[in-house]
Amino acid sequence: MELDNLKNSWNSITVDLNRNEFDIVTATKKEMESPLGDLKAMSKRQLITLPLLIVFLAVMTATVPDMKNQLLVWMAFIVLPLTTIHYYFNLKLINNLENNEGAVKNDFQRKVKQLIGNNNLYLNLTRAAILILVVITELLIQNNNMGLIPGIEMMKSLMLPLRLLIYAGVMGVHYLLSRYTFNRYFGRYLKRLKGLLAEME
Repeated sequence: MELDNLKNSWNSITVDLNRNEFDIVTATKKEMESPLGDLKAMSKRQLITLPLLIVFLAVMTATVPDMKNQLLVWMAFIVLPLTTIHYYFNLKLINNLENNEGAVKNDFQRKVKQLIGNNNLYLNLTRAAILILVVITELLIQNNNMGLIPGIEMMKSLMLPLRLLIYAGVMGVHYLLSRYTFNRYFGRYLKRLKGLLAEME
């Protein structure tokens, strides 16, 4: 008899815990609808714009012979498809968060953290790309390969300390601009998601 009572009590506690967890996830999902919706709209917009840019770039490269020898063009052919893939998986993850009814709390938290992490990784990779471009530019100058980047001949005429100062300025401006644009279009929504995620802990 006592064993039956213990089992019933345990089942009651388990149901209450599951119900409480479900309520937390449901309430948080409702609060996240707005930032997730905004991120979803941004991702959709990028998934339309980026493929169009790739097609435009391909047409221009095919019709303008000089473009085939430009390093920046070939970098764009690498970066744009990778960025498109990033936004595709972003959109897929957002759809999964929106449509996953009755999600387990830990699974829901993991997916939101993944979404935040993916976007922060994207921001850092864009900064790394600028650094790589700066290093490549200097290597081309040192090896007298002047035709791969437009305007590189002008950089060659400058002294190395001055070039390093320009590189630092370019990276500094890019850092500030990337931070501003990222926060304007993505960061503020991710910040709201982080806040709601903290409330779930």
